[in-house]
Amino acid sequence: MAVFCDKYEEKVRTYINVIDEMRSMGIDKEFSLPTIAVIGDQSSGKSSVLEMLSDVGLPRGTGVVTRCPLELKLKKIEENKPWKAQISYRDYSRTLNHASQVEDEILKAQDILTESISISSELISLQVESSNTPDLTLIDLPGITRVAIGNQPQDIGKLTKGLIRSYIQRKETIILVVIPCTMDIATTEALKMAHEFDPDGERTLGVLTKPDLIDKGTEESILNIIENKVVPLKKGYILVKCRGQNELNANTTMSAALEEEITFLKNSSHFRPLLEKGVASFEHLSEKLTNELIQQIANWLPIMEEALREKVVEIQNKLDELGTNIPGDAQARKLFLNCKILTYCEELTSLVMGDYKKDYDNEKKICDYSRRVFSGWYNKLEIEKVRLNDEAMSKVRFHDKYSQGRELPGFTKYRVFESVIREQIQKLLPPSLQLMKELADKVQQVFNAMGFEHFQNFPNLILATKIAIDRLVQMVPMVTRYHLLQEFANQVKLEMAQTFLNESGADGLLDEHADIKRKRERLTDSLNQLNKARSLLMAKEISRVQ
Repeated sequence: MAVFCDKYEEKVRTYINVIDEMRSMGIDKEFSLPTIAVIGDQSSGKSSVLEMLSDVGLPRGTGVVTRCPLELKLKKIEENKPWKAQISYRDYSRTLNHASQVEDEILKAQDILTESISISSELISLQVESSNTPDLTLIDLPGITRVAIGNQPQDIGKLTKGLIRSYIQRKETIILVVIPCTMDIATTEALKMAHEFDPDGERTLGVLTKPDLIDKGTEESILNIIENKVVPLKKGYILVKCRGQNELNANTTMSAALEEEITFLKNSSHFRPLLEKGVASFEHLSEKLTNELIQQIANWLPIMEEALREKVVEIQNKLDELGTNIPGDAQARKLFLNCKILTYCEELTSLVMGDYKKDYDNEKKICDYSRRVFSGWYNKLEIEKVRLNDEAMSKVRFHDKYSQGRELPGFTKYRVFESVIREQIQKLLPPSLQLMKELADKVQQVFNAMGFEHFQNFPNLILATKIAIDRLVQMVPMVTRYHLLQEFANQVKLEMAQTFLNESGADGLLDEHADIKRKRERLTDSLNQLNKARSLLMAKEISRVQ
């Protein structure tokens, strides 16, 4: 039996550790994790319940004492091991060796996190290792208040409800509602909020406190609540008795308080049957909470594995859109820049030679564009050739008839031939220059557009590329007369390699837009967290607890 219990406790701890580690990784910012959220009206006994479960004293007082969400990670250890705790928030972490340190540390944390506000959503994490605690993780939320007290803002109730709502609206959250037996359950604000987000009571567990303070003769009304005859909850209700004020004043230990609770329940003719049914006492409450949380985690794990996989793919795609991460080492950065420039230049060569490696827009296919342009120019020249022949023959005949000199018959003076050709060239010069300009503009437009595609995250590199293109584009008319447009692409490659890779300030070309850099860092951190979470799930090889 002992071996079975040990294995069960090990399985329980494994489940809970998975969620605790994921929350510490920040996965809860991306996904809702299975959680037990503890809520209650002011003075409902919420802090007392958590004290009895955690074996530590928590801040007490009037008004809103819990000003930040408090994550209580309880770990049951062997009797011979010392009590230990660790509190952490933001970048602060401290190991505690005595339970008496806990309250002051929590108050200190709350003061820091609510320095300029009354309620903070920042989480305080307290891990407690004790032989008197169950294996369990809960999140304590501020008590719901109706009236502001002292220096509290008038909207304190709205603020606390907003924080509570952010937790209990998640379908993965088990809602632990603490209700004092001395209050009419119909007027309990916490139960109303739970019902708002869990109308069927599927995720809500009620804890009834202060049974020792009810008026004589009202025990039946409490029994009706526990029997689900008033406000039905699928997870039901459990009755507990916490340390009273007299026991607090006398510094009664948790162990003594638990014994006192059992004695009280056994001595009550009304509540004794509840103890026997397992719906009364902190022992039954801790067992119930652990089982409910484990079941919730077990149901959630398969869904989470698929959700993590999809999220990893989504973030990886976003990172791919941003491009490769920039190396930090100077030599590696130079190689990276070299690779970026060569890749760009190779694509330019493909575009001008018509060796398209991918499906480009027609506007970027320079080779096709140049063929169309020169085909049109060739047709124009064919037409002009006929006209030139006619004009040339007319002028030659006129010369032969009226200006024939000492030339032999059938021979025309060179000056006449030259004048005919010069006149024709003058006619063709404007359209030919316009063609060269259009082609140069097209090359400049496409090369700059491709530069933006390759270097869009590097504004300095885009600017440097544009300057080089704008300067070299003047070569287009010269190289185009030989129909060697690809020579221009090669010249761009040579120019960029000589100019960018050999300058002392070339490293600045890899300066990214600040927002792109921040986005990549954020996505990379998120991807690392998600991959760690996936590895965690696979490494644990968790099977369902039956």
